[in-house]
Amino acid sequence: MHYIDPHGIYYLGPKGSFSHEAAIKFLGSIKGKLNDVATIANVFDSIKSVNDVGVVPIENSIEGPVNETLDNLYIHNNIYINAIIHLPIKLVLASSSAKKISDIKRVYSHYYAYKEAQNKLLKIGIKDVIPVESTSKAAIMSSKDYSSAALCSLFAAKLYNLNILADNLQDHINITKFAVISKKMNYRGKRTTILFTVPDRPGGLFKILEIFYRNNINLTMIYSRPLKSIPWHYYFYVEYEGSINFSLLNKIRQNTPILKIKGSYMVK
Repeated sequence: MHYIDPHGIYYLGPKGSFSHEAAIKFLGSIKGKLNDVATIANVFDSIKSVNDVGVVPIENSIEGPVNETLDNLYIHNNIYINAIIHLPIKLVLASSSAKKISDIKRVYSHYYAYKEAQNKLLKIGIKDVIPVESTSKAAIMSSKDYSSAALCSLFAAKLYNLNILADNLQDHINITKFAVISKKMNYRGKRTTILFTVPDRPGGLFKILEIFYRNNINLTMIYSRPLKSIPWHYYFYVEYEGSINFSLLNKIRQNTPILKIKGSYMVK
């Protein structure tokens, strides 16, 4: 496939992030250069040619779709999804020097990671954390603060040489889907994603959903997002089973003002 030896691989950083872990999981054996960037929008903007790829979170099993990723897929007409990676999110408590939990004076964590592990943290005596912008940032902070610990991924803990004090701290099964994106569209795969708007009239969305029903095609995700250009108007993100079917898409195009095909892809 076209991303076997990309010129550059861009992911939401900093190093040690779940996006970094997903990038290595799917693309780590190739020679492309890994580049961490500050935002999801930066990942999209960094893809300059068909030889570049990006890795961005697209949906979480607990929190739902990642709106910034969906909006950038809508904005960037020439960027497509090439693969979806499922990454289990497992949290650990790790420290650069502490040997036991009672040695910890401070804990760094992203707010959502803390909320996801709050019940188990309370059981081991951790009541409060210092909020930082990401779990990888928490690992970086703890690597420099010898009286602290980080709530982060095992991947980040190993990357920053932290000792694991407690593991599997997440309260629920937590999986994040990451999208591998590029300027190359794939036409065959297990899933296909499209984005579209509907006419502002009764039955506008029903007309499109009926097409999937009549063609016996299963929708695996449907989500609406506000259009930035027109208040109180929306676009729809739809993922369905199967490859690109141009006969199907032509029927949809006849019932929607805007249709954007984001490609077919494998799911790992």
